[in-house]
Formats: sequence, C-alpha cells, structure tokens
Amino acid sequence: MANRARKVAMAMAMAGGLLAPSAGSAAQAMRYGGDANRAHVRPTTAAVAALIDRAMEGSATFRQIVQTIDGSDTYVYVLEGDCGHGVRACFSGVTVAGASRIMRVTLALDAGRSEWDLIGSIGHELRHTIEAIDDPTVRSTDAQYFLYERIGFKGTTHSRETTAAMDAGNAVRAEIRRFARPVTSK
Repeated sequence: MANRARKVAMAMAMAGGLLAPSAGSAAQAMRYGGDANRAHVRPTTAAVAALIDRAMEGSATFRQIVQTIDGSDTYVYVLEGDCGHGVRACFSGVTVAGASRIMRVTLALDAGRSEWDLIGSIGHELRHTIEAIDDPTVRSTDAQYFLYERIGFKGTTHSRETTAAMDAGNAVRAEIRRFARPVTSK
C-alpha cells in the first residue's frame, strides 16, 4: 500500500510539473529558443540535467531521441534512483495527466560509472519511451508492461529488452566517447 501511495504522489508531482514552469537548464533554454518549458524530457536533479546537457551537446543520436519525444504528447521525467534487481537504469512507469502521458526513467548515479556510460543508459531508456509513445494504448505502467511482453525479449530475470533501445544506447555511448576525446593536431 505504501508503494502505491508513493507512486500516486510521484504521478501527482509530475503532473504538477506540466502546469508549473520548468526550471530547465540554460542549455534547454537555448535549445528551445529561450523557452525551456517546451522541453518534454525533464531532468529532476542538477546532476541528471548536466548529463542530459552533455548528451545534447555530444550525441546526434541523443538529440534525435529528444526531438522525437518533444514532438509527442508525452513528458519524460528523468529521476535519480534505484531500479532494483541490480539494474542501473530503467523505464520505470507511465501515467496520464489530462491529454498528456507522463513517463518516468530512473537512473542510478553510481560513483564508479563513467559519464559516457550514464549518458548511454539515459539514451537507451529514452528510446524505450519512444517505443511506448508509438503505441497510443500505453497509458499506464500495466500497459507498458504488456507492450514489452509483446515487443521485447528477455533481458534479465526482471526485464524485457529491445534491439532498438540497445542500439540507441550503444550509439549514444560511442558518440559521447568520441566527442570527449581531445582533438590533436599533427
């Protein structure tokens, strides 16, 4: 029961985020011509915002994923947290607020993980949200579960996976790693 109350409270807080102005980063404001409120991918902490800003700067694949989400009816909140079962990032839920869908991605900010790996995990999970966005019947976490039962394959004991999300995460990781390398002149 406490878990359900926590989920309801989280959904209400996120729905409130649709009505209140976003405290988006400077990079978000620049991306949207000064209007960060248009951003449909919404980091919930400064640490996550910094990772998303870095991803937008260094990965064309990540920018395309965000552009696709921005063109939808969906807002994706990227939270710091624990997915459980040893999973370090997850597409953790779907709910509805009016005509909009609210989706949650959770990311464990492990001290031992590199920036490029964390960013790749965000890209991977955001690609999963696009899979759900593409199916208008996915309007709850239960519907999300059944979507991945239908389109996914067994990733771990407690998760389903898709090739598209794996490919997106790997592409983002590679682009960020290339972007991070210093350019040397000969």
